[in-house]
Amino acid sequence: MGSVSPPPGAAAPLAGRLNRRTLLKVGGLGALLLAGGAWVYRTVGRFGPAAPGLRVFDAAEFEVVRLLCEAAWPGSPELPLSAADVGTAEFVDAYVGGLYDDNQVLFRALVRTLDLSTVLSYGASFRWLSLARRQAALEDWRTSSLRVRRAGHQSLMLIVNLGYFEDDRVRAAAGFTAGCELTGRGPTAGQLR
Repeated sequence: MGSVSPPPGAAAPLAGRLNRRTLLKVGGLGALLLAGGAWVYRTVGRFGPAAPGLRVFDAAEFEVVRLLCEAAWPGSPELPLSAADVGTAEFVDAYVGGLYDDNQVLFRALVRTLDLSTVLSYGASFRWLSLARRQAALEDWRTSSLRVRRAGHQSLMLIVNLGYFEDDRVRAAAGFTAGCELTGRGPTAGQLR
């Protein structure tokens, strides 16, 4: 068997394109991607212990949770009670603390992602934005064309809203004064039809 050579006048595929400048560009781009990936992993992927007094979140994550709760339920003049008044951030920490370990890690990653997601669009991390800009960032997540951002918003807001409406004072202020009567009995056979 003989060797296959390119047709006359055709150059080898990389001949002429591979030079020192191209190698430096590719090497620099590779190093930049590697450094960026390492930074993202270190920022989003590695989790230390919870802050003292908390079940899941470290101090920086809990600050993002607190500010998220404040953006969702800021209090007066629109609402009689703020998220801080009813301890919504503490509820979120306790609720997430009751989930499986892998779900806790996912929520921590989601909180960190929210914090970092505003750097490009708003010029600062979520923690450093004003209340109005945090609310705008949450609205951007809610109405995003990316399904994963909308799902992230729904996941975060479900627990924030649960924590806010868990307080009896909030339910009373909203006019929810009567609940379902719990008798301890299930439906009778006639009610199942």
